[in-house]
Amino acid sequence: MIIRRAAAFVALPVLAVCLLATACTSEAPKESAIPEKFPATGDSADMKSSAKALRDYGRAHSLARVTEDVERIQERTDGHALISTDIGAEDDAIGRAEKVAAAYRAYAKGDGKEVSVTVYNVYGDSLVTR
Repeated sequence: MIIRRAAAFVALPVLAVCLLATACTSEAPKESAIPEKFPATGDSADMKSSAKALRDYGRAHSLARVTEDVERIQERTDGHALISTDIGAEDDAIGRAEKVAAAYRAYAKGDGKEVSVTVYNVYGDSLVTR
């Protein structure tokens, strides 16, 4: 009986140490390259000036109705752009977001950049990734 108790008192701390070591050395889940929500951080003035440049491009290329909803653009170093818009939750939201993505890709191509785009609605939810 004493031997069983001694074995239990030794085994429990060893088991706890093993579990703790396993938990500490396991890899953390990797972060998604494309956030589900539009990021709340970043240079707001830069994002707004990028959006204004896209709206100006839209007016110059007969895409004013497509680009008028663009509020902020966060251009990342990995060649992906995150676009915040005033598009709501209406039935044609995804179609409108696809048009915004296409307009931005054409705008970036004019600057010699090949980009991918994620368009977010007014609630910050991802609508389209192209």
